[in-house]
Amino acid sequence: MKYNKRPLIVFAVIIGAAVTFWSGSRYPSLDEKSIMGGSARLEDPLSFEASIQIQPSDGAVTRIASTTINWLETNIEGMAFGLIIGACLLTLIGLIPARGHRNGFVNALIGVGIGAPLGVCVNCAAPVAKGMHDGGARLESTLATMFSSPTLNIVVISMLFSIFPLYLAVIKLSLTLVFILLLVPLLSRWVFVHERVQTYGGESCAIQPTVAVPSDEGWLAAVRGASITLGQNLAYIVIRTVPLMLLAGFRGAVVVHLMPLTRLLEIEPSILSVTLVALVGIFLPVPVAFDIVLVAVLISAGAPVIYSMTLLFTLGIFSVYPFFIVWNTISARVAVTVAAVLVVMGIMGGVVADRIYQAELQDMLQYLEQEH
Repeated sequence: MKYNKRPLIVFAVIIGAAVTFWSGSRYPSLDEKSIMGGSARLEDPLSFEASIQIQPSDGAVTRIASTTINWLETNIEGMAFGLIIGACLLTLIGLIPARGHRNGFVNALIGVGIGAPLGVCVNCAAPVAKGMHDGGARLESTLATMFSSPTLNIVVISMLFSIFPLYLAVIKLSLTLVFILLLVPLLSRWVFVHERVQTYGGESCAIQPTVAVPSDEGWLAAVRGASITLGQNLAYIVIRTVPLMLLAGFRGAVVVHLMPLTRLLEIEPSILSVTLVALVGIFLPVPVAFDIVLVAVLISAGAPVIYSMTLLFTLGIFSVYPFFIVWNTISARVAVTVAAVLVVMGIMGGVVADRIYQAELQDMLQYLEQEH
């Protein structure tokens, strides 16, 4: 039977990489965090674990350098997985004629189907998104894949509902679904018109739309050809994403030490302070599930609900690293608009959560007064 064997080879590489990563690192790690819940210890402002412990006597430069190194060590496995998957998707999409659906909402669903099982943070999903976009995938699928990976994974969702009050979990999940499945397609259609047209017309491809190979190509030749293309595409992804990863880790460390969240949360809530918290949350490049554990710790320490909910939504769904990737790969308009929309949604979620909390508190006080 004559058919192109290279897509099967690339798909086998994807399956092998995914099984190795999921079984050896990602899901055992997520399960451990799920069991520990809000009692998980955060050894570094941007990481669960720290190979370099920050001491109270350390100066700002030492703290920033230590956090940057700890962040890189925390993300290295997920980032390697993201680079491999990004290169594979860049190769695979170039080998097949179909790149998505004409309906943006369907494409967003396809993106969720790809991203949610990945279970990596948005930083590690950014190279995957780049590979998809440069391979010619639809804009909605590319963005939905990146945003759903850290937010709609089944383990992350189970942690969300097991740790937090129901109303906080529902607000976060609802906002996430609205953003990915509704706003991403609508923004793509009405705001990101030029960027969307490029992905529907094939102009965004960084490679040839279809690799011409003989239909009777043997398996050995197919493996050799696919390996060469994969290697070239991996180098392409690495060169264009790894330097930005290093820069993002450093900038995140600078912000988290010069503007610690604990200090921000001590400020009396106001529209300005909530906006600042949302901006910091959307900027910091944290690992997957870090938002859940950190906010659980903050709530137990007495942080205001409006701050906690704002961080619960903005922290982890986007960050400075995917911002860089989207800016350079798709457009500055998409990067800035996405960040702005997420900040506004985070603030709205915080306000709604605070109203619900205040109403519950008032009902409780009235009940206690009636009892006495």
